[in-house]
Amino acid sequence: MPLKRRPPGQEHASSIPLAALTIVVLGLVSLMPVLWQEAFAYQRYDFSYWQLLTAGLVHENVSHLMLNLVAVAVITVLINRSAPPTTLAVYLLLGTIGATGAEHLLSRPPALDFVVVETRGLSGGLHGLLVGGLLALARRGDQWAVWLVIAVTLKVGSEAALGRPIIASGTVENVAVMAHLGGTLVILFAVGLQRWIDPERGAEGL
Repeated sequence: MPLKRRPPGQEHASSIPLAALTIVVLGLVSLMPVLWQEAFAYQRYDFSYWQLLTAGLVHENVSHLMLNLVAVAVITVLINRSAPPTTLAVYLLLGTIGATGAEHLLSRPPALDFVVVETRGLSGGLHGLLVGGLLALARRGDQWAVWLVIAVTLKVGSEAALGRPIIASGTVENVAVMAHLGGTLVILFAVGLQRWIDPERGAEGL
């Protein structure tokens, strides 16, 4: 059955408020005392489960923060109205948790040549948000979104296999390639599971 685009009168609500809230939260966290931010970051040897989420709220430096803020804006423009804002928020949260979880499980030998003892940043969660939004667009008939999902998946898979980013951003010493992989795979799994359990609802997202 060919994919059908949602009629213009039935578009989902804009996700711009969600993006604005994300930007505000990241900005406020960046103003917190450094000791508080350290507690939010993922720490391999002082690990608490709430770091799975809070690690995405803190960043290495201003350049790292600004890069992720720009990414939030670009992704929002790309996937706006692809799914309900609550669904996109779930994608971002699950992607962030999956990203930090992948860092905890995979960012050490033999997957990497070194052990990652600390990580922070929202890029893994943003990979998940991007893939989730693109899959929603694909279900509505935007075939280009399918190819972009494939491209993103190949990118994160290749970087994880290499143990380094294909193109270095220069904002942090070691880009969290396993976080990008984790954020992407968690959303691919979540969307696939939802469509398998409830095909009708799966067509609209989680």
